[in-house]
Amino acid sequence: MLAKLILKRGHNAYGYDRAKIAKETSFLGLVSNIMAALLKVILYTFTGSISILSDAVNNITDCVSSIISIFGIKLASKPRDRDHPYGHGRLEYLISLVVSGIVLSVGFQFLRTSVGKILHPLAITYPKSTIVVLIITVFIKFWQASLYSHVARAIDSTTLKAQEKDSLSDTLITLVVIVAIVIEKFTGKILDGYVGVLVALFILYTAISLIYETISIILGRGLSEETKHEIKSKVSTYDGISNVHNMMVTDFGPDNIIVLIDAALDYNLTLEEAHNIVDKVEREVSELLGIKLIIHADPLGSSSDIIRSVSQDLKKIIRESLNIYSFHDIVLEDKKIYIDIDYNADAVSNPREKEALKKELIDKLKSIYKDYDFEIILDAIF
Repeated sequence: MLAKLILKRGHNAYGYDRAKIAKETSFLGLVSNIMAALLKVILYTFTGSISILSDAVNNITDCVSSIISIFGIKLASKPRDRDHPYGHGRLEYLISLVVSGIVLSVGFQFLRTSVGKILHPLAITYPKSTIVVLIITVFIKFWQASLYSHVARAIDSTTLKAQEKDSLSDTLITLVVIVAIVIEKFTGKILDGYVGVLVALFILYTAISLIYETISIILGRGLSEETKHEIKSKVSTYDGISNVHNMMVTDFGPDNIIVLIDAALDYNLTLEEAHNIVDKVEREVSELLGIKLIIHADPLGSSSDIIRSVSQDLKKIIRESLNIYSFHDIVLEDKKIYIDIDYNADAVSNPREKEALKKELIDKLKSIYKDYDFEIILDAIF
């Protein structure tokens, strides 16, 4: 209910105001984390349980994460300027790293403390209200995870997705603590330290997973196969566009993903006609998919007899090769021909194999066109 209200408040004629929505969501997360942490700290003062304390401190780190997210998202939403022409959107990924780093440090600290409790166990007396209070915090964290989930998917926020995973982890952690308390109450076995280790390991796993995912994005992780297929399919539906290939992605933040693709247009088109087609496709597909699409136009066909002849021979060569998918951008300069080749990057991976593939292609072409030199540019396809 609150997620819908927040999204409604943050919607305008231009779509979602991501910064406003993310800040309001993080603020609600902060309030709910403070409530859960306070309840668990109070329980710890009565029990001295390391598992309850680790759970409480985990919620306190969530409070810190929410505060960092609120200020970080505000900074990330700053408009582009002279020094940052593509905006500040990548700050959101750095914020996710900071949040994950905090969670990681907490995990290591409580792993050490919990091992100490296993080596030197102490009997714990739990008040009757313990289970009830912990169940209340489970509902708080589950509601919080649901809020983050709805909003994160609506505005595609990496930071809120990270907080959603953290909230679900907290829910599971508290449930494990509850089960351990029940077992300890009925069997007399002191499980506090063991549960603390499980909680710490789960915190570490969550933090490492978030760090890996965020670093992967910062290093230039490509789009999913489904998204790439969707972009190619949309572009290919337009008249005058064919052979969509060579997709490159640059992620400057969730609101600023630039996708560069090559597409073939009939070489008989005038420059103005080709520009109008490309401009229409870029504008409409960008708006539809929430990206910034840039199309590099390749000529389909050629007025040059030699280029047409090379194209035909290349098609025969490709049919005989398992590691070459296609070719494009055949350019003739004096007596030298430049060719872009799309190859299987999984099968041809190291520099020696790439050079061998180039040499094989050049040798085959030189055996046919002895008066020309060739340069092969390899484009990796994964």
